[in-house]
Amino acid sequence: MEPLLEVKNLMTHFFTESGVVEALDGIELTVYPKESVGVVGESGCGKTQTAYSILRILAQNGQIVDGEIFYKGQDLVTLPESEMRNIRGKEIAMIFQDPMTSLNPVIRIADQMIEVIAIHRDVSANEARELAIDALTAVGISEADKRIDEYPHKFSGGMRQRILIARAIALQPSLLIADEPTTALDVTIQAQVLEIFKDMREKYDLAMMLITHNLGVVAELTERVHIFYGGRVAEVGTTFDIFTKPMHPYTIALLESIPSLDVDKGRLATIPGSVPQLINPPQGCRFHPRCRYAKEICSKDRPAMEEKVPGRFVACHFWEEVEISDLAEQVIGLKKNDIKKPK
Repeated sequence: MEPLLEVKNLMTHFFTESGVVEALDGIELTVYPKESVGVVGESGCGKTQTAYSILRILAQNGQIVDGEIFYKGQDLVTLPESEMRNIRGKEIAMIFQDPMTSLNPVIRIADQMIEVIAIHRDVSANEARELAIDALTAVGISEADKRIDEYPHKFSGGMRQRILIARAIALQPSLLIADEPTTALDVTIQAQVLEIFKDMREKYDLAMMLITHNLGVVAELTERVHIFYGGRVAEVGTTFDIFTKPMHPYTIALLESIPSLDVDKGRLATIPGSVPQLINPPQGCRFHPRCRYAKEICSKDRPAMEEKVPGRFVACHFWEEVEISDLAEQVIGLKKNDIKKPK
């Protein structure tokens, strides 16, 4: 099967007064039709900027300096802006991080949905309104035909997130990018929103790229995972393999840091050191200053992303020496039943 989205050697830089921020340094990422892919890592690792680069909505000082982004075989990097507007929303839709600020507070929900739908689906305003109401109903908003004329402040955070999902699916995209879609929500509402994502994927045959730092959400919603660190990809594999047989030291460190009511850790595990400053990133492997397995070569030579076993890609010089810790083993044991099994 041909990838729906294929990102190759993507390099995005931000030009600031303090210097050049190497936000993305050779990102490789694929999403297949109807597949749900997780993009995981700490804040500042390049997850959101990858999405912004795909849609070409970077800040003014940001620039794609190298790489290719193929969507249905078409390179989005070289696509004229006039044609890129037809891709955004209609082909690739994005749900942004904060539902509280993603809707204009002084414009009715109807106006924020109908115009977008009418433009991208080539329908009349009345038809667009009906499509918007259908989408709102599909995500669980009752009396959608009445509530569509209300302002955002009349809705809770969870309801606003549902509206954003509805606006995205109403355009019938092939790929949905969700950037931390549950971060601003309480646990109960998070569970409801995750169920909506599951239902929408099944109903509309959506491919999804889920950006998050929440490994629990990844285990529940995705089939494959890309682990990001310092503007690079550290490891790629099926969700089941990433959770049960992690190969990169950073992946294991992430698993160790998951808090749990079922495991008595005494103290929460942390990853020593700090995330790298991408204005002056470490040479070699960007994780080496924090890695328990680091040797001299790690500070000099960048490890290549290679397929170590079928379907498993790892960027680490010493991946064969990596051992799953007792803490990570406990987390794996708890999560195994929740992890989506590979098809």
